[in-house]
Amino acid sequence: LAKRNVTLLGDLGFENAYALAMPRQRAEQLGIRSIADLAARAPGMTIAGDYEFFSRPEWAAIRKAYDLSFREQRQMQSNFMYPAIASDEVDVIAAYTSDGLIAKYDLVTLDDPKHAIPPYDAIVLLAPRRADDRRLRAALAPLLGRIDIKTMREANLRASGAGPSAPQVARWLWEKISAGGNVR
Repeated sequence: LAKRNVTLLGDLGFENAYALAMPRQRAEQLGIRSIADLAARAPGMTIAGDYEFFSRPEWAAIRKAYDLSFREQRQMQSNFMYPAIASDEVDVIAAYTSDGLIAKYDLVTLDDPKHAIPPYDAIVLLAPRRADDRRLRAALAPLLGRIDIKTMREANLRASGAGPSAPQVARWLWEKISAGGNVR
């Protein structure tokens, strides 16, 4: 950042990382809370990921850290993964932690006790020409550290589909943060 004169203003309070997710009821039934728990059952299961996931270093790191092997890997568009898991076509999906569909489909993201998946904190960066803009900094400051993963999932769910427009969702998020204080 310093090389390019980019300023890190701060983090928003949530991350948007990859995670392995499965239906809450099924995970509870099988006693799966983490990827380590999943590893023993994975050879009899199917996993779905978007077209990029299985070629990413995150997937290689997960497989190596947990000696993870599934019966079948399926690639599909991300918007098809959720209906596929809801209809039991697949057992596990590679999801983004801030995806609103996690709550909609009552999925759980599995813990990663070996930290194979790197963190992807949501942060605010300022371009060199805006780094000294006090009004911009003041406008963004109330967001820093104030958006937890549950709130971001709700905002993303509201923004998906035929719901409110992006500006309406942004207004909702701003009002929630302003009214609720720290939502973390």
